[in-house]
Amino acid sequence: MKFTLIAQSEYRHPRDVDLKTFRRTVKQEFDVEVRRLDCFTLCGIAAVASLKERFTEFEQLSLISCAQYFSVELVQQMIIDIDAGKAIKPIDFVSTVGNAANFYIAKQFSIFGSNLFLGADSQSLEKTFLMGALELSADPNQGVILLLWNETEEERVCRAYVIRVASASDSQFHKISHLHDLVASLDKNEPLVIELESEKPLI
Repeated sequence: MKFTLIAQSEYRHPRDVDLKTFRRTVKQEFDVEVRRLDCFTLCGIAAVASLKERFTEFEQLSLISCAQYFSVELVQQMIIDIDAGKAIKPIDFVSTVGNAANFYIAKQFSIFGSNLFLGADSQSLEKTFLMGALELSADPNQGVILLLWNETEEERVCRAYVIRVASASDSQFHKISHLHDLVASLDKNEPLVIELESEKPLI
């Protein structure tokens, strides 16, 4: 199983950002649809939009993303609204589902292939790349966008990666054969060939 990471980006924002202000910022910076979207989804859209020129070459795209949870801010606001006797907005309720962000991101960037949202754990990075590799093995002609959200009390970060099946011209790139070597290799922010040896553990 051999594939190439051709591009990566990240987008980050303070957790206490005003939603309306953040929507306006993302709209102005990336010219994307932001109406009704929460900060969690907007952060993902911004990370993917940063790489748009790198995945337009593919006729087919799939999306695989991973996060510890969905939009905490949205759930908190719903609780506040309920406590105040206000009705829950249907669109807000739908957006509390973990894969709602994937739906909006896929719609924004015309991603019609597989669409998978993973729950995070200690091996989130490795497992997300492994799922991307499996998707490429099913359809070698496509590109796959990988998204990983990480959050602290102060900040939310979404990292986006574009992978495709490796080609002969990729021999110039750095190569790794184990997914546990990913972290150090990704820090270089350069194209990377990942060749997994099937007779050894993948992770």
